[in-house]
Amino acid sequence: MNVSSYADKIDAFQTTVDNLEPDVAKYPGISDLFTELKTLLTELRPAHGAVEVQRGSQRVAVKARRDLAVRGGQIHRRLSALVAAHTGFANPVLVTYGISPENNANRKGRRSKKDLAAKKAAEAAATASAAAPVIVA
Repeated sequence: MNVSSYADKIDAFQTTVDNLEPDVAKYPGISDLFTELKTLLTELRPAHGAVEVQRGSQRVAVKARRDLAVRGGQIHRRLSALVAAHTGFANPVLVTYGISPENNANRKGRRSKKDLAAKKAAEAAATASAAAPVIVA
């Protein structure tokens, strides 16, 4: 029997105990093990139940933490934007508040439609000239 969870194991143990109990006397030497399994089963059920209750509590706590972190991030972004708007987006004082000053060094400027069309035409011409056969005389 392939059991994958503690609930499956408990069910398997309980099935064995229930089905074997009337016939324990038929099999010599198993009464001690049978009694031990039956006692262990009475301890295992509440232990498993306690773990499941804690798992449920953990899920509730994790969801609450995630919601609080999301809300905190939203508030932090708004607060940072307002402070930066008042002090200037590149003001080094922002660092003292834990706010990153705006850094435009990594931003690329937007190209106009005319520039994009010219770039496409140049690429197309380069591709066409590279694909053209070379005639050697």
